[in-house]
Amino acid sequence: MVIAIKPPLLGPSYQTFMEINLAGLSDLVNMAERHKVESLVYVSSFAACNHWVPHHNVAESDPAASPPLTSLRSPYDLSKAMTEQFILQKHSASGMRTVSIRIGGVYGDNDDQYWNRRLPFRLSLDISDQDAHPPKIDANYVENVAEGMLRVVDRLSADASVGGRFYFYTVGERHTTQQELGYRLAEATGRIHLAAPTWVIHAWLAVMNFLVSFQYQLPSWPLNQPAGRVVEPKSYFTTYSMAKKGLIDQWFDNTLFRETFGYSHLYTTEEAVALVAAAQRQSRPRQTHSHNKRPGMLTLVAGPVLISLWTMVLLVLCGGLSLSVACSTSWSLCSLCQFGFFVSSPATHVCGFVTQPAYRLWMPFQGGYLHVFLQGIGWSCFALLLVQWWAGWYGEEMLLTEFPYVGDTRLKASGLSRACKQHEAI
Repeated sequence: MVIAIKPPLLGPSYQTFMEINLAGLSDLVNMAERHKVESLVYVSSFAACNHWVPHHNVAESDPAASPPLTSLRSPYDLSKAMTEQFILQKHSASGMRTVSIRIGGVYGDNDDQYWNRRLPFRLSLDISDQDAHPPKIDANYVENVAEGMLRVVDRLSADASVGGRFYFYTVGERHTTQQELGYRLAEATGRIHLAAPTWVIHAWLAVMNFLVSFQYQLPSWPLNQPAGRVVEPKSYFTTYSMAKKGLIDQWFDNTLFRETFGYSHLYTTEEAVALVAAAQRQSRPRQTHSHNKRPGMLTLVAGPVLISLWTMVLLVLCGGLSLSVACSTSWSLCSLCQFGFFVSSPATHVCGFVTQPAYRLWMPFQGGYLHVFLQGIGWSCFALLLVQWWAGWYGEEMLLTEFPYVGDTRLKASGLSRACKQHEAI
């Protein structure tokens, strides 16, 4: 049974996603043939019929269930559809039997993708079901899906005629909207459920996607790119661009699956919600390495605030010291303070595991974007400081990184000196 062979959805470029996904599945299927595997069940997704187009009660025989491959723009959708076709073409009653099951959203008590239902401070967020047309997306409980796959394996082994095609299995006993699930789970787990209008979610995703994707629009390093590419491949998805698909209707007819495999569900929606709530109330700790944990909300808020406060203190300190005699030379106490601040980002990076928890303050976001940003500022300011020292060595006065007050005598002296030189030149 093949669940998926793919890189993470966030990070890889379009090219990388397609190459790894398709190449991995192709190698796996060919290996299965060489080892005389009798049955292969591919767990596909309704993304194979285009995640970015609304579907309403679509069945396997409808044209919308099998769109042309050229109409699929997303690498996730295209890779799912192409691998599904490749696997189904390998079906043989006398050889390896193959079948594909397209599932929808899967929810459970641990590690599902619905982070909006487990926000900090015991909050839950979803789209309001009071809107005129809230999005409807099929979802199924994880144990229903697992049992369904086992039923498919048993039936395929006994009857080759059910193979060579795909089936939709996206819901349990009935269609349930994401809004209903979010509300029921919040009520069962004692969370405060926030229901936002659809237009608010649209606007928030548009703004956040612009801010996050801006870095991908910047020039990249053009040399030594893999496979002869001209520029570095950039990430196709961001967290917010992917989240947009959660606003598009996706609900399908599961009649053929139920009639063929004689299975609908193990647990109803109400029973599944009760199981998820009971598991979450137990609060079982996850076995996760401490260095791989995503920083908590306190770190996300405290990191930027503390960095901003320390920066302000250092700037005020340097500005105040510039009024004293101690800062009258290039190698002054003020310059040393600036030097210490400017190299603090690479220093905490190198000595990260020694200087905990200061190291965490430099990278409070997953992926270390703030860390990289602050390192860039630190090295840039340090470069300006070196330019100032170099200019001072040759007798030029360049106050690039000093922060003098308006009444600083050195600034006045510097202006008077330049005025005298200009007068002498005239």
